[in-house]
Amino acid sequence: MSLILNLETSTKNCSVSIAKNGICLISVEECSEQHFHSEKLHTFIQYATEISKIRLKDLKSVCVSKGPGSYTSLRIGLSAAKGLCFSLGIPLLSVDTLTIMSHKINIKSGFLIPMIHAKSDLFYTSLFNKSKKRLSSIFRKKISDIFFTCLTKNEKVYFIGDTDLIDQKLFSNNSFFIKVYPSAMNMSFISYVKFCDREFNDIEKFIPFYL
Repeated sequence: MSLILNLETSTKNCSVSIAKNGICLISVEECSEQHFHSEKLHTFIQYATEISKIRLKDLKSVCVSKGPGSYTSLRIGLSAAKGLCFSLGIPLLSVDTLTIMSHKINIKSGFLIPMIHAKSDLFYTSLFNKSKKRLSSIFRKKISDIFFTCLTKNEKVYFIGDTDLIDQKLFSNNSFFIKVYPSAMNMSFISYVKFCDREFNDIEKFIPFYL
C-alpha cells in the first residue's frame, strides 16, 4: 500500500492531498490572491491527516509540484516536502505543474495546452495529446505566437489555466478556454506511477523548475 502526500503550491492555489495507490482520499485547498501559502500549507497538511485519520509516519513518499510557477510559492512547497521527507525518512517525488494541469480535464480528441501566466503577455506552457502525453518541451511563449494560431486551425484545442488573460479573438472556433488552477488532487495518479517506477529525487540537491 502506498500512501503519498501531494503538495501543489505553484500558483495562488495552495493545495494538499493524500492518495492511496493512486486514488485521492482527501484534498484540502484554498485559492487566494494574497498567496498565504506559508501560513496555510502546514495547516492544510494537518487537516488532511486528521480528517483521513492517516498518521504522517504511515506515508511512503511526498510528491511536490516542481514548477514552473511562482518563485516564492514553489520554494514554500519544496521546503515543506523536503522537511517531511528528511524527518520521516521517506523519498521525495516531483511532477511539473503543466502535467498536473493536463489531468484536470479529459477530452476525446484534440490537444491540451495548460498555461500559467509568467508576466506581461508571456505564458509557461506545453502541448499534450488527449492521452495526456507531452508532445513538446516546457517553454515560455507569447499567446500570439504562430505555434498556437497554426495549431488551432484544424484541431480542437483546449487551453486550460490562466485563460482569462488570453485574447480569445486570436483563435478559431475549434479553441476552448477553461479557467483552472493546478491542484494536488490531480497529482494522485501521477505520483503513484512515479513511486512505482522509483523516480525519486535527491532531497539535498533538488530545486524547483523556474524556467
